[in-house]
Amino acid sequence: HRGCGFGRDATLYLTGEGVRLVGTDAWSWDAPFLHVGRRYRETKDASIVWEGHKAGRERPYAQIEKLANLDELPSFGFDVAAFPVTVEGGSGGWTRAVAILDR
Repeated sequence: HRGCGFGRDATLYLTGEGVRLVGTDAWSWDAPFLHVGRRYRETKDASIVWEGHKAGRERPYAQIEKLANLDELPSFGFDVAAFPVTVEGGSGGWTRAVAILDR
């Protein structure tokens, strides 16, 4: 698993700026667990595990992971609509994410 991920501070910065929906083509919003696990073994600081996810407890937001075809989108000038599927008893589920391009 490669990628850098978003930690607590970065997530709270974005949500503090009014962002309520984030997306990534990575497996997780957070740093890859390989790296988080290594940091945890060194520090024994449990707060670093899923810290980007847990930032939503302080300032709610929604996230979409494993997005595809992001390279086909422009750098700006589009909106995103997300049509999630509710999973009974779950804290997450899948979604159909749609880019709406400005013309």
